[in-house]
Amino acid sequence: MPGSRSKVAVLVAVVFALAGCGSSGKTIHSDDLSKLVLQRADLPPGFAAFYQGPQLSADQTGARSDPKRFGRTGGWIARYNRGGSPTTRGPLVVASRVDLFKDAGGAKRDLELYPAQLQQAGARKIDVGSLGDQAFGVVMLRTGAVNVRSYAIAWREHNATAELELNGFKLTLPEVLALARKQELRLRNAAR
Repeated sequence: MPGSRSKVAVLVAVVFALAGCGSSGKTIHSDDLSKLVLQRADLPPGFAAFYQGPQLSADQTGARSDPKRFGRTGGWIARYNRGGSPTTRGPLVVASRVDLFKDAGGAKRDLELYPAQLQQAGARKIDVGSLGDQAFGVVMLRTGAVNVRSYAIAWREHNATAELELNGFKLTLPEVLALARKQELRLRNAAR
């Protein structure tokens, strides 16, 4: 029996070691929060910030309105704009946000709420490629005296969800994805 006890002890130790392997993923910490959104230097020339700071209650809407949902530990948002006309290429308004959660499970549950939030009347789902661990995006064209194209992309990176909203008169998906990848890189680099 002594030999079988040591085999059981070794087996238990191996099981616990393997169980820990799946849960030791990287996490993003709240001390990096303000650096996880797009910064002025990430944007084309001419942009100015009109708000940078913690997300306000007005930034939390619909099913995502509870600031403590799914173990959320904080959120940050940066809003930028620049002047332009209907002939200006690229974005004119950019909103970059991030929400942090205690673990990746909370971020997954938060991302699941985005499709219903972003799919407004007239919004069309877009292919955002391999952005983060999971991603979803839409585009909406508002027609009138001038046409305005609005994009919204949400994704998950480890224990964070991020959202990028942009609009402009002559705005393309490749321009939007280039900015989303800059924010994704900030999130990926912050994970430890």
